Amino acid sequence: MVLIYEFAANEHPQNVSKLLWQQRISHRIVQAGGHDQLWILDPSDSEQALNILKLWQYDPDVTLSANDSPKVKKSRPNSFQDWHKSPMTLALLILTSVVGLVTGLGDYLDIVEWFTISSFDIIGNRIQFDPLTEVLAKGEYWRLITPALIHFGAAHLIFNALWVWEVGRKIERLMGSLVWLIFAVFVMIASNVGQYLINGYPLFGGLSGLVYGLVGFAWVMPVLIRGWPVIISKPLMAFFIVWLLIGYTDVLSVFGLGSVANEAHLLGLVSGLAFAGFYSVIWKLFKKY
Repeated sequence: MVLIYEFAANEHPQNVSKLLWQQRISHRIVQAGGHDQLWILDPSDSEQALNILKLWQYDPDVTLSANDSPKVKKSRPNSFQDWHKSPMTLALLILTSVVGLVTGLGDYLDIVEWFTISSFDIIGNRIQFDPLTEVLAKGEYWRLITPALIHFGAAHLIFNALWVWEVGRKIERLMGSLVWLIFAVFVMIASNVGQYLINGYPLFGGLSGLVYGLVGFAWVMPVLIRGWPVIISKPLMAFFIVWLLIGYTDVLSVFGLGSVANEAHLLGLVSGLAFAGFYSVIWKLFKKY
């Protein structure tokens, strides 16, 4: 990150922040020493950000549309051309797609068994599997994560992948790739283990636990850290909460949508919120020093 400006006591950063987000420049407004500071996450955006600052200093009420002022706004790639700034998000989605192909989107149970939280055998109309303690005793620690890579059907995979890309890439640009990876692993383990311990059945999967973790994290961060951009609106958060609650009813089964890993969704959301709290504390401590 690069510090490019410190606001005077009578200057307010809200409009500058709005202009920067309109131009898709990732940044943070941080309070230090009694003043607001403007930090740019990608140093290559510094020149454009400084040009926007000059416009703002000339006219604090200036507005820019997506196509305004080619001298200020350089050409910005679309979300998929921007992939190199979100490598962990992209890598996870590629890995998930490969697993989807090799498992036949859940049809090839002998291969699906490589990725489930416990190995299993189907004998007649019964399924036999190991408790979590046995899984860990065997050293099969990857199974704590890999259920998130399994998807049962194309719609399941596409829906989750779109949300992980839409929300995950933005969060990765804000927190950095390494921290994003730690976050993703934490949420996937929490949601997978919670689902297995509560439900007691190994045949579940999907990135939906991570989706809920990302959504929860993105929703609460603007409350915890001043200047953090709003990625998840209140109506969108309400949609995810309603969908979570619907999963605990029989509505989805009535419409032939099958069962839902409700515990994975709930624990994904809780772990995302918990990580946000931890991250905000570390962020504020770091900024003090």
